[in-house]
Amino acid sequence: MADNTHAHTHPAHQTHAEPDFENGAFDEAFWDDLYNQRTTIWSGNPNAVLVQEASELTPGRALDIGCGEGADSLWLAGQGWTVTGVDISEIALGRARAAHQALEPQALEVNWRQEDVLDWTPPAAAFDLVSVHFLQVPPDELELTTRRFAAAVAPRGRLLIVGHSPSDSHASQHPAKHRLFAPEPVVAAAGDGFEVIHAEHRTRTTPDGDERIDTVVVLQRR
Repeated sequence: MADNTHAHTHPAHQTHAEPDFENGAFDEAFWDDLYNQRTTIWSGNPNAVLVQEASELTPGRALDIGCGEGADSLWLAGQGWTVTGVDISEIALGRARAAHQALEPQALEVNWRQEDVLDWTPPAAAFDLVSVHFLQVPPDELELTTRRFAAAVAPRGRLLIVGHSPSDSHASQHPAKHRLFAPEPVVAAAGDGFEVIHAEHRTRTTPDGDERIDTVVVLQRR
C-alpha cells in the first residue's frame, strides 16, 4: 500500500479490470487484485518523506504499516533499523520477501507479516518509529486507526503518517478522493501524549516533474 513516489510499471496487456478505488472494499481480495495487475506496482524506491524524516533518527525498532512491495522496510533495514513490515496482501508481501532475499537478507532485519492493518492492533509501545504512507483509511475510521497506530509508538519514539492532501490540485481526480485527509484530524486523534514535530501540507516532486501536495504528520511521544 505504500506509495513509493507513484512510479508505475505497466505491462503490455491487462488481464484484469482495474480495482474500484471509489467503491472498493479495500480488503485482501481488493489489494491482491490490484497487485495482480502488474508484476511491479511501485517504483522500488523508498518514499521521500520517510528518507527525509528517518535519516535524522537513531535506528531502533520500526513498524512499516501497509508496506506493499517492501521498499520502505528494506530502506529502513539498510539504515540499521529492525523492521516489521505489515500488509494485507500476500502477493505484495511475496514480492517484498523476494526483494529482501535479493539484498543479502542476513544483513537486513525485516519481519514480514500479513495483517489487515485497519483492524490489526500492533504491540503497545513497541516501536521507535511507526511509519504509515498513503494508507487508504475510510474517513469514519481515521480517528480510531490513528489511535491504534499511535499506541504502538514507544516513549520518545515517532509516528510518521503521510497521505495525499485534499489541497492537492489533483485531489478531485484521485480515485479514492473521499479518503484523503488533512493534518489536523491526525494530530487530534493521536492525543496529548505527543509533541508535534510536523503537521503540514508538503510539496513533493514526482519522477515526471509534477508537483504534488502531501499531508505530512510527524509526532513524537512525550
